[in-house]
Amino acid sequence: MEIAKAYNPKEAEESHYQKWEAAGCFKPELNENPNAEKYSIVIPPPNVTGSLHMGHALQHTLMDVLTRRKRMQGFKTLWLPGTDHAGISVQRKVVEQLRKDENKSPLDIGREEFIRRAWKWKEEYGNTITEQMRREGASVDWSRHRFTMDESLSRAVREVFCTLYEEGWIYRGLRIVNWCPKDKTVLSDLEVKEETKKDGKLTYLQYPVKNSDRKITVATTRPETMLGDTAVAVNPKDERYKDLIGQMIELPLTDREIPIIADEYVDSEFGTGAVKITPAHDPNDYQVGERHNLPQILVMNDDATMNENAGEEFVGLDRFKAREKVVEKFEELGLLEKQDDYEISLPVCERCKTIVEPILSEQWFVKMDEMRDIALELVKNENAPRFFPEVPHAKVYTAWLENLKDWTISRQLWWGHQIPAWYDEQGNVFVARTFEEAKAQAGTENLKQENDVLDTWFSSGLWAFSTFGWNGEITETEDLNTFAPTDVLVTGRDIIFLWVSRMMMMTKKFVNKIAFNDVLVTGTVLGKDGKPMSKSRGNGVDPIEMFDKFGVDATRIYLASIATGADIKWNDLLIETYRNFANKIWNAARFCLMNSEGASVDISLLKLDENATIADKWIISRLNKTAQAVNKAIDTYQFHEAVRLLYQFFWNDFCDWYIELVKDSISEQSAVSGEPTEEAEDRRPKTKDQLEARSRILTILEQALRLLHPFMPYLTEELWQKLPNVSSDLHNAAYKNAAQTVMLADFPLGDEKLIDERAGAEMQAVIDVISKIRNIRAEMQIKPSDRFPIHIAADAEAQKIFTANEAQILKLARAEKLVLAETLDVPKASAKAVTSVAEIAVPLEGLIDFEKETARLENQVAKLEKESEQLNKQLSNANFVDRAPAEKVQELRDRVAEIENQTQTLKQNLEALK
Repeated sequence: MEIAKAYNPKEAEESHYQKWEAAGCFKPELNENPNAEKYSIVIPPPNVTGSLHMGHALQHTLMDVLTRRKRMQGFKTLWLPGTDHAGISVQRKVVEQLRKDENKSPLDIGREEFIRRAWKWKEEYGNTITEQMRREGASVDWSRHRFTMDESLSRAVREVFCTLYEEGWIYRGLRIVNWCPKDKTVLSDLEVKEETKKDGKLTYLQYPVKNSDRKITVATTRPETMLGDTAVAVNPKDERYKDLIGQMIELPLTDREIPIIADEYVDSEFGTGAVKITPAHDPNDYQVGERHNLPQILVMNDDATMNENAGEEFVGLDRFKAREKVVEKFEELGLLEKQDDYEISLPVCERCKTIVEPILSEQWFVKMDEMRDIALELVKNENAPRFFPEVPHAKVYTAWLENLKDWTISRQLWWGHQIPAWYDEQGNVFVARTFEEAKAQAGTENLKQENDVLDTWFSSGLWAFSTFGWNGEITETEDLNTFAPTDVLVTGRDIIFLWVSRMMMMTKKFVNKIAFNDVLVTGTVLGKDGKPMSKSRGNGVDPIEMFDKFGVDATRIYLASIATGADIKWNDLLIETYRNFANKIWNAARFCLMNSEGASVDISLLKLDENATIADKWIISRLNKTAQAVNKAIDTYQFHEAVRLLYQFFWNDFCDWYIELVKDSISEQSAVSGEPTEEAEDRRPKTKDQLEARSRILTILEQALRLLHPFMPYLTEELWQKLPNVSSDLHNAAYKNAAQTVMLADFPLGDEKLIDERAGAEMQAVIDVISKIRNIRAEMQIKPSDRFPIHIAADAEAQKIFTANEAQILKLARAEKLVLAETLDVPKASAKAVTSVAEIAVPLEGLIDFEKETARLENQVAKLEKESEQLNKQLSNANFVDRAPAEKVQELRDRVAEIENQTQTLKQNLEALK
């Protein structure tokens, strides 16, 4: 059979996905077995504003590996896709478009028109990531695609909100919240990231005590907030301030007086032991203010400019300009004690990187006491979810739950799920599923709906069951009964708390099921510089560019090779390794197919009789051991181990050894050289044994392609379809009527009966001998055309093995003859090597120029020793070891060890020449 000389990934990628999707291969309904066990995954919904990044590509690859394998095993498999409405991100896109195209703000066009445009933007630009997912080979059921603002999912959101409100789990209250001045919305604690700044200032301000010449000093990193101070607090046991408790302070820059109060919250040992209290701008101060019934004075607008409460001099100033002015005024008054350089931790919005301002605001909250208990009981009673890796995630998850604060769920946006609450003219609130229901509660039509929308994580928290059709009105669906709970959630560590915990809580609360059994926590794919990928750093790696350059399959298997949960620095050389891997498999399959005349895939040929060759026994044993180990690795989410096993089998066992061992028995021979040739016109098998050998290698290749398919779907489909006699008969029994495809072929589990440990040990002995002889030829620079005798000393059992495989050893080692004995009897000038069962020697007389070779080896030893000396000098420098990147230090240590081994070998070779 003719086959292209080189693999073209793009051709395969463009044709096969369309065929799979058109044939319904991704749908669970394709499974014909009414008793099939289910397997389900819901995708973490990417933002509708987004495009594929490496984090997506990593997680999608792992989900696809799991899904494809389970589908091949006959499970009724569903991988459900979807996208998130991404409240802040979409709102920002539409605002930017509005400003750019029409020089207008959202207020200029009104809420209704703004939402219409947001939907339009979503329809025009929101499908980018779904098309990119098709490119990456994601075998999701597109007919079940969900969007968090689909009508049914929106109904579910309203139902959950109203139920929680009716049960007292949702309330509206005045609290300190994280406020993003750029997006003008509240953020949850989990949407705020801490950034350390070394150029901060700690400012010491002096407050005059009324009717006294005493002053009390407070230290702050936010001097502008002193305009909203309503007290100064000291510890009641602090002797320095005991006589001041209850006295009043004349607050500078204002016309207000504030009390000095006593509170255990204050640490006497920290700073001056006196703390300014600003209840409207600090969460801890808010708690103190509640205990002491202090006024709450908000001194900032929603854009972080100062408001009228800050005083006439400060109104309209940006908070940071106001900070400078406060310090300047205190200095003029002689009340600035000092300013120290101070390393501070700043809260920033994770999306726009604006410094977040803690402010007092009326918002909607979910009480987390009951929710927390739900999640903790699942951990305690059902060990749900199980984290992979378990350490540290299981312990961190539990600790976080135990210290949970109420969840701020309102957002000051227009795009999203508008909170189902209405207000009458008196400000009374009516929470209802519909406007009609609210009117009935209020007894009037004169109602205004809450402007705020819900946190996107509120709707995402319902993802594990709302996607299966539950919306409160509909509570039972076939999908919900069949596919919930899902089997595994594949996600990043950054949203364990934002999303994983909330799905566990909500799913248990509303459908009385766990959301998923397992949580697979992926690491982070870092840039080539070892830092998180970001636009600002310019270190991002675009998956689509990698697909174009190396192929989808090479990119996928590289991502799967990352150790579970580990961070990895992107490396083009490694992904190139897997492109080479794809080419190696293609070339091996090409050889098999070009010598497949008359042959066909025949599973019965995997069962051998006693007369089978050791090579056949060995490769079939290796195939089955590999299948067993790959299944075990994937079952425990050790994808990197599965990749290592598959790489080892294809590259080493099948391509480098088995094909070479059986090449003569399956291919045509050149009349001149005796080597296989592609030009042989008559490729028909000459004997029954040759036909069987051809069919067997094709069958082994077919089985191996099945094992590899979940990782490299396009390459494996392209080759599998070219194999002679493949059909839907090779499918798992659940897909007998489906069109033939490797993605429905039965996934090999590994047959214990076909594992032959003795054949494995014998073949390994042969491989080790051949490898050692090849090493000797390379190290001593013996010409490839030179044939020489090989002397092997081994016990009687090992000698039998070498005798039985003499022809293979001589062919692959390019040797003249084997000399077997119990001990070596060779000239001193012989190159030697040792395996686990044999000593090997190659007499060098006549093969090399002793004088030249001695000089060459001595020169090499000198070079290596010099390099080793330089490296050791670097490694003995404590300053270098401490400051250099850890991977660089390890690289040098590895090189020193490598040089040591190389030098030892060269010296042994030198000794042999004496």
